[in-house]
Amino acid sequence: MGSSIVNREARFSARHIASLDGLRGLAFLMVFFRHYGMTSHAGNIWMKTAFLLCFGGWMGVDLFFVLSGFLITGILLDTRELPGYFTNFYARRALRIFPLYYTVLALLFLMTPWLHLEWHTGHLAYLIYAGNIAYNLDPSLGSVRPAVSFLHLWSLAVEEQFYFVWPLLVILVGSWRRLAWICGGLSIGGLILRICLLLWLPRGDAYEWCYAQLPTHMDGLLFGALGAISVRAIPFDEVVIRAKRVLPFALATLLIVIAWGGIDFHSVPMIVVGFPALAATFACIVLFALKPEGAVNRICSLSGFRFVGRYSYGMYVYHILFWPVLAAVQPWLQSRLHSVVLGGVCFVLLMLMATMVTAVVSYEVYERQWLKLKGRFTYQKQAAEFAA
Repeated sequence: MGSSIVNREARFSARHIASLDGLRGLAFLMVFFRHYGMTSHAGNIWMKTAFLLCFGGWMGVDLFFVLSGFLITGILLDTRELPGYFTNFYARRALRIFPLYYTVLALLFLMTPWLHLEWHTGHLAYLIYAGNIAYNLDPSLGSVRPAVSFLHLWSLAVEEQFYFVWPLLVILVGSWRRLAWICGGLSIGGLILRICLLLWLPRGDAYEWCYAQLPTHMDGLLFGALGAISVRAIPFDEVVIRAKRVLPFALATLLIVIAWGGIDFHSVPMIVVGFPALAATFACIVLFALKPEGAVNRICSLSGFRFVGRYSYGMYVYHILFWPVLAAVQPWLQSRLHSVVLGGVCFVLLMLMATMVTAVVSYEVYERQWLKLKGRFTYQKQAAEFAA
């Protein structure tokens, strides 16, 4: 069994890991402050610094990708020899993701007369999780004028596209070593494709195609998958030692990229080198979060981060859904409070609170009813509920 998954005692997918909830919460907060914090800075040095930090919040999506790659690949590796491999996986994924996603789309459609929404044929792409492709072909499809934004749904499309092909690949590849090599090869393929797009397309178009498509932005998913393979193939302590060796190089590369091209993804260095460096950094952090009593584990296990992580899917879907309308609240607050800074801060906190309340109510009242059905699709009697 030299090249098969031999470290069966390390089945992290068979139990709920609180620290990964916390990491998921951190990922959402990064994305949230990217979208809202960027709009609320003022001229003083502290707000400018906060603005720059928020500008890097897009990296939270890459943390989401690494977590998804790690958790989903772990589930697939641990269940690929059990009956109902495909049926159970896709049914459980659908019950977690589809109810909220499609209900939101349906409600928006029903609200068309009241919100005067201007739908186009291209918006149908969102029904099959192809909104990222549709948006790159026609940027006007990133919103439903005048009240709804779909700009953030590209990452959900990327993950769903990954879920569509990855289970088949995992079950076809019998060797963990071969699967690890495939992850590395696909990451290199994505790098080559990004370079080609940067050479062939106008720079602005190339940035968007590289950022929002699965073939060009799958490093996080693949490095997360490598993490899942590692903890099943070799002793966990050895995995952590290797991660400690990798992290300094990944972080140094990322810092060089930021110093060279800036912290945003609209730069050649970040597109070419930053994506894999970021994926490697986050993959190491995920592995550190698994180590009991470690510093990363303790931070990510804080109740506040875990709370956000528990409801992060709904928070992500809702947080800028009505951005075209909500954006008007900020200047109103700033004028009422006679302060750009105070008004901006109040706006961000107000939107965060509203997002949290909406997501919690949505989960507890609606989504949870669907999640109860996951019990009908268990891989084995002792399988634990796993909300990835």
